[in-house]
Amino acid sequence: MSQIKSQIHQKKLWGFFKPFIWPEKKTIFLVVFLFLITSMTQVFEPVVYGRIVDIIINSLNGGAIQNLFEQIGSWLLIWILLFVTTTLFSTIALYFVWRMGNNATDRFCLCAIKDVLGWSHERYADIATGKIMKYFDDALDGLFILVDDILNNVLPTVLTFCFVLGVGFWIDWRLTLISLGLSPLSIILGWFSWKKAGPRQHKINRAWGNVSRHLAESVANISLIQNFVQEKTREREYTDHISKATSGQLRLNIFWAIFYGVGGSSILLARVLVFVGGIYFVSTGSLTIGTLITFLGFLGFILNPIQHFLASTLPRLSRGMVNLERFRLLLSKPNLIQDPKAAKILNLREAKIELRHVWFTYKNQSKPTLQNIHLKIPGGTSCALVGPSGAGKSTLIKLLNRVLDPQKGSIFIDGQDLRTLSLASLRLHIGIVNQETLLFHDSILKNVRFVKPKAKRSEVIEACKKAQAHEFISKLPRGYESLVGERGVKLSGGERQRLALARIFLADPPILILDESTSALDSETEYRLQSTLQEIMKGRTTIIIAHRLSTIYLTDQIFVIKEGKIIDHGIHEELMKKGGLYDHLWKLQSGGYIK
Repeated sequence: MSQIKSQIHQKKLWGFFKPFIWPEKKTIFLVVFLFLITSMTQVFEPVVYGRIVDIIINSLNGGAIQNLFEQIGSWLLIWILLFVTTTLFSTIALYFVWRMGNNATDRFCLCAIKDVLGWSHERYADIATGKIMKYFDDALDGLFILVDDILNNVLPTVLTFCFVLGVGFWIDWRLTLISLGLSPLSIILGWFSWKKAGPRQHKINRAWGNVSRHLAESVANISLIQNFVQEKTREREYTDHISKATSGQLRLNIFWAIFYGVGGSSILLARVLVFVGGIYFVSTGSLTIGTLITFLGFLGFILNPIQHFLASTLPRLSRGMVNLERFRLLLSKPNLIQDPKAAKILNLREAKIELRHVWFTYKNQSKPTLQNIHLKIPGGTSCALVGPSGAGKSTLIKLLNRVLDPQKGSIFIDGQDLRTLSLASLRLHIGIVNQETLLFHDSILKNVRFVKPKAKRSEVIEACKKAQAHEFISKLPRGYESLVGERGVKLSGGERQRLALARIFLADPPILILDESTSALDSETEYRLQSTLQEIMKGRTTIIIAHRLSTIYLTDQIFVIKEGKIIDHGIHEELMKKGGLYDHLWKLQSGGYIK
């Protein structure tokens, strides 16, 4: 994420933040009202106990001590009522703030998952999964920080501060001006710190992102690490990432500590000046002791919020905004593959596929992966793509499913350009079995049913029988309820691939793509599965990619691809007679299992 800028675009950040919090606008107004009441009650507390102090002093000086409690009784009652009101309304406001935070979190999570699930291939290929998860967690934390700090800290502080200033000038304008005398210094310090801390927090966040990425990769590749005895190497690398992140965080914390020390000193100086000034005014008779005590009580409402803002709120807001801004930038990246305007629904008739002079080059590569590919696959027929690794076969499949778009040329299904169709309508008609089977950490039943969530259990079992998977599933202690583990680690490669085939049998798509779909099967299982595959291929447009040529020799046509070009095509017998690359590959494998 080095391309993420360190500056925060506050207007765009607010536009990103607003949809999560603004649906709660009625609750926000309620919270403002509640904090308005608590601010008023808090402000009048010093007035009450200042008045009580004056009554006590006057009673002592006048010798009317016997009537003291009668004189202060009503004021004590007012004080208790103010305290109860402040506590009650603050508690209610806090509840609504936290509820808003939870609701905003729900909206944010839904927005994030919707956006991420719509990412094109280029977007998720450019960033590690561990970093995405770290950015998401940090943004979630940042969202809650902004909601909590703005509504629960900044809002009541500002309201109380405004009331206090008004009452402070009413009590004694001289002491109020003294208390505010050093405020410009605090404002300058806050602005300076905000500007300096943002870029540093961005750098620290990138370091923590590397920590999360490294940990996620280590967990995902634990078998590889253990097989090559590289535990110590990964530990050292992880320690280095941790060290960079923690040292950067420590330097930022020191920066905030220095800032807080300077700001705190100015606040302490303001307290001293107010106290000295108050003593002087009392000595001249222009201020009573009760009024001084009242103002000293108010001084906390003036200076404590400033101190709290400098020490806690400002660093938290800075971190929260940086975290949210980073995730906003991540989500704001455009998808290269997306629905066109006025996208059409695929009108499937024959499922005829045609590629017209298709070229494709991967980003950061100078040589095209596919060059001038031109082929036709009649509807309901099967074809095979054969060639050495890196020839461009899997890339061609990605183009057919619009995971990628060609830079030149076009792809058609029944005469309809794929780029004019909605992605959902296209992909609903295509079933793909890849060499690498992707499974969720869930039961076998739910993994197979994933392609058809409303399928009956009997339908799932029938699909697994066709895929030669029912036998091994039945031997498991929990059968179809057995958990497959993270990415299916509890199953063998062949078992995972049979579940992938079961998905296809269940989905029953009109266009079928088998990309090394039997590569992880043993020869005997592959042999038994051939008749089933031939059965499911009947009447479907089928494209097969396989290095084991025994799986494709019965297809209606075979395209031989080398270095991104179609160098030959025909049926098995024709290609064998030509004695080219296909004949060479076939002889290397000695035919394999052929029925």
